[in-house]
Amino acid sequence: MEPRKRRSTGRATLADVAKRASVGTMTVSRALRQPDRVSDKLREKIFSAVAELGYIPNYSASALASASSNVVAVVTSSLTEYGHAEMIAGVQEVLIPAGYQLMLAESQNQEEREQKLLETFMSYNLAAVILFDARHTDSTHELLSHAQLPVAELGATVDNPLDINIGIDNASAVYRLTEHLISLGYSKIGLMCAAQKQWVSQQRLRGWHRAMLDNNLSTTRVISTHAPSNFSTGANLLPELVLNWPDMDALICSSDELACGAIFECQRRKIRVPKDLAIVGFGDSDVGKVCQPPLTTVAVPHREIGVQAGIALLERLQGEEASAQKPIVSALCKRESC
Repeated sequence: MEPRKRRSTGRATLADVAKRASVGTMTVSRALRQPDRVSDKLREKIFSAVAELGYIPNYSASALASASSNVVAVVTSSLTEYGHAEMIAGVQEVLIPAGYQLMLAESQNQEEREQKLLETFMSYNLAAVILFDARHTDSTHELLSHAQLPVAELGATVDNPLDINIGIDNASAVYRLTEHLISLGYSKIGLMCAAQKQWVSQQRLRGWHRAMLDNNLSTTRVISTHAPSNFSTGANLLPELVLNWPDMDALICSSDELACGAIFECQRRKIRVPKDLAIVGFGDSDVGKVCQPPLTTVAVPHREIGVQAGIALLERLQGEEASAQKPIVSALCKRESC
């Protein structure tokens, strides 16, 4: 006779497993939570019943019933955004060996969606929260404040972080990139920005603007769009830049994909890179290494950011005094596009 299932889900229950293994539900729970406290023979019998029935433990209920949790919620703005996977891998490198598990969700760059996701995650009695954005709704601020959990904001440094903040200084990175172009003799430097978090775009615009003003150069050559930061957008925006500022001798793009798209359009228009127009990007993605000419860009140590965030969170979770965080420094990758 088949074990009775829950009508609402059709899934096997803890009681079903206990019945199949001919033990009590508390014994099953103990075997799943603390296998070393159950004899080898009994543990094998229980795990065999779990496998046969396809039982999935209700970790939400387990977390609610426990004073502590091993679940860390991660809300990323985009699972496809370059670098986020590396930061997540860096966090996992530290937290998973320590017994923590990550739950991932995508906010799609929407503050309200981030808020809703966090409200759902809070039912798991979280150990900590990791966010890939630094702009939140007032309700999110209030929610995280009341939760009193360690919170890490990753990717970029911000002036007023919620708690732990590990990332690069976007303004300084673009400042150094602009100064590099100026040192090579370029003076009519433009900036191309596409859809990104507004605060990130503002940081990069600020770095370019400050470098240009420090060198008494014009800051008029700017174009921005809400279109995706990809090859097509870079190719589509280049003609407008060239039309408005035909004297432009260098172009900084807010991503490598934009920069490569601009290079492809230059090749179509017989604009020589870098002889007629130097082009640089941001991010050090693989495509920038293989485009022609190879792209000068800014490399962001995403994995290091994730590892340092994992270390900082683990120290907090273990009640240790937080160690001094190493500064995260982006690197200038000098190649043939300028």
